[in-house]
Amino acid sequence: MSGAEVTLKNIFKSWNEISALNDISLDVPAGKFTALLGPSGCGKSTALRIVSGLEEPTSGQVFIGGNDVTHIPPAARDIAMVFQSYALFPHLTVAENIVFGLRVRGLVRKERDEKLKATAQLLGLSELLDRKPSQLSGGQQQRVALGRAIVADKSIFLMDEPLSNLDAKLRAEMREEIRALQDRLGVTMLYVTHDQVEAVTMADQVVLMNHGRVEQVASPRVMYEMPATLFAAKFIGTPPMVTFSPQLLSHSLTPSLLKKSQNLTFGIRPESLTLNDSGLINGTVGNVEYLGADALIECKVGDEFLLCRAPGRTQLTEGTPINLAFNVKDLHVFNTASGQRTDNMLPEIEMALSSQNASSELAS
Repeated sequence: MSGAEVTLKNIFKSWNEISALNDISLDVPAGKFTALLGPSGCGKSTALRIVSGLEEPTSGQVFIGGNDVTHIPPAARDIAMVFQSYALFPHLTVAENIVFGLRVRGLVRKERDEKLKATAQLLGLSELLDRKPSQLSGGQQQRVALGRAIVADKSIFLMDEPLSNLDAKLRAEMREEIRALQDRLGVTMLYVTHDQVEAVTMADQVVLMNHGRVEQVASPRVMYEMPATLFAAKFIGTPPMVTFSPQLLSHSLTPSLLKKSQNLTFGIRPESLTLNDSGLINGTVGNVEYLGADALIECKVGDEFLLCRAPGRTQLTEGTPINLAFNVKDLHVFNTASGQRTDNMLPEIEMALSSQNASSELAS
């Protein structure tokens, strides 16, 4: 079994006056794990349903393996789907549920049995084949749904929030299992989730969506380290990126540079802020959230709040004056109005802050 490439070209989808997708173009690489990530209502499930053929786009094209399948029915596409609800037949056994599609297609008994045996071994279901769904745990039911997709021998797996009904521990286990399964089978996997942890830990490529548009397409590492938009910066990361106005660094920027920066928003990851007496940011401690190995320290600077990730042993009380330092290379800059990343002023800002840092270190 090997994967096929999926391509969406200029996909629009609307119902009457309601727009769900607005000019979506996307390449899903063959044999890779791609996650469609975003908040509820952003259009990710609609995009998946258009790939599957369960929905037709208002305009635009869908290609699978280079072939235009925009108006081809789901059964004629090289796909298998796993939904949020496992959709198992309660009156059938595990074995009957897994091979149900094969029986409908008229596959002979010997071939069905061979596929069933191999799939059951792959998913650890060999001892459960005679059970009914009501006798299975949530994780076992999910494996049965996966088994039904695997025996279909399709090159593309589409998954729509498949782990949302499981508890946290089981979700973590199933994340590992699904990722390992995709690696072993070599299929193309398109996986819808609102959970950034699922997307970041499982995917080769993350497609971040918002209001029917694609905000960014990148590997999890690139999306975390180089967010393309303010939305991406705020959505990816736990806690998310801290954003603040240039005014917060007004004492470190020249008046002309500060004026040129007024339409910008600065951002930095909480772990890139450190407690340092010579730091450029001066504020007072707000709330302190103890997390064991780490502590999240809120720093109030004028009317703005920053969040700093510090070692858990750090003990600070509310109202204590603190200074925060950061490496200027860790600073991110965005256009406030458009939300787009803008790096054209970074060299000038970095030079000013580096000079101020050097002066602070000499003074200390």
